[in-house]
Amino acid sequence: MFESYEDLLTILTMEDEKKKLKAVEQIRLLTKEDEEARIVMGENGFVEPLLHFFESTMHQRNIVAQESAAMALFNLSVNNNRNKEMMLQAGVLPLLEDMIRNSGSPGAVAALYLNLSCLEQAKPIIGSSEAVPFLIRVLEDSANLECKSDALHALFHLSTCHSNISRLVSLGILNALLPLVNDITWTEKVLAVFISLVLDEGFPKDEIVSTHGLIGSISSVLDFTEEIVQEQAAACLLILCTKNEKCIQMVLQEGVIPSLVSISANGTERGKQMAQKLLMLFREQRHRDPPTVYCGGPQECEIGGGRVDAKVKSLTKQASRRKMGRAWSSLWRNKSFLVNQC
Repeated sequence: MFESYEDLLTILTMEDEKKKLKAVEQIRLLTKEDEEARIVMGENGFVEPLLHFFESTMHQRNIVAQESAAMALFNLSVNNNRNKEMMLQAGVLPLLEDMIRNSGSPGAVAALYLNLSCLEQAKPIIGSSEAVPFLIRVLEDSANLECKSDALHALFHLSTCHSNISRLVSLGILNALLPLVNDITWTEKVLAVFISLVLDEGFPKDEIVSTHGLIGSISSVLDFTEEIVQEQAAACLLILCTKNEKCIQMVLQEGVIPSLVSISANGTERGKQMAQKLLMLFREQRHRDPPTVYCGGPQECEIGGGRVDAKVKSLTKQASRRKMGRAWSSLWRNKSFLVNQC
């Protein structure tokens, strides 16, 4: 097979830029869906001359050639960690940073970062580079769905590396993800990123609690019809609420009890487990902090077991029963992964 590619490799070492561009385009097409072509080209020295051509396009500010070279490298690295490792060693990441600063092809950059961010050894390097603010900007501003999807997947990969967490948060990943939570096109992927973030021991849970509207948005996903996203939302809320009373109170204020009861009866097996654990957590919190009744005038109540007027106590119980009864009985009448990593 290599004999049919030998001419392409020869052209990549020549001085004629037009012929080089045609060869790169041919490499891009050959490696698009042919895994064997990626293996053969990687094993026979195509990576380095491709990167040299990529670098020359930066100096020439040739956006068309940059994009062609970037996509050829992207195709060459699909499902091939050996080729990705060779690209890292040959200096692809500094070239990508140069492309971020000077190119009008964010789609090609996001695609390459997506592939490279799968490598464990690349995650901390990419996470400490200009890639993070670039990928977050793509999430916020890009109208290209494929480009946005690549950026989101790349950020997910980066979020699985502990050393990247604080930088992702400080550069605004939570606010970038917030508008996408309730868009069913993105919900599942966005929740996967949230779960990856909050599972890290170094993640500051208060950041999610203090991000306006985020707890409410995640809680509202419990009402979606897709069982897998219900499961993810319940899992995310369970992680956030564990040992966090403030978060528990915020989630309860969103009126999630009926949705959780429904999921505990009708969701996926894991969704049922997550919902039941959340309900138990809320029940334990209620037992730890029973509501206090405050009275005025001659029937003043004392905190911590003081005298409570019988009439006031009776009215309070009746109101509580009516409120909880409506929420629970209507649902029981109708009773009939945490993360998929890339």
